Amino acid sequence: MSVPKLIIDITREYIDNNAFLFQELPINLDKLIQKEGISVINYPFEDDISGVLVIENDNATIGINKKSSNVRKRFTLAHELGHFKLHTQKSKMFMDNVFFRKKSEGYTSKEEKIEKEANYFAANILMPEHLVRGEIAELKCDLHDDVTIASLANKFEVSSSAMTFRLINLGLI
Repeated sequence: MSVPKLIIDITREYIDNNAFLFQELPINLDKLIQKEGISVINYPFEDDISGVLVIENDNATIGINKKSSNVRKRFTLAHELGHFKLHTQKSKMFMDNVFFRKKSEGYTSKEEKIEKEANYFAANILMPEHLVRGEIAELKCDLHDDVTIASLANKFEVSSSAMTFRLINLGLI
């Protein structure tokens, strides 16, 4: 499924408007979320829930599964921020199931589309294209090597699988 041009444009505009926060690694999600006025709470969700976004009376709160790894929390925060910037006209609550990443069973095609859009937003803000390309330009090793991917993932504070997907989507591997 391709990402609609509108989502690409909104994501690009968000990065451009906050360019001062997209200059060094890892991206400071706390500042981005604070800038939007969103509260974050760590919550002991069941293992199958990675996070939620709830908007109530113009107040937004992201709940993060406190049992998740740091890289999972970062992706979830960025994903929920994506819902906040892309989808609040569609709903005031988003609950993200860990199993969506493995299979989209149980999701309607509309829900699947919204989740993929939020994932697109998250990947772009955690691994901005200009920073990914800059890091790769400095490499003197094979991008197909697991150690290289893990090293890049570590710099961006994302999982190796997220970095691999980002490199594929940018046409770099």
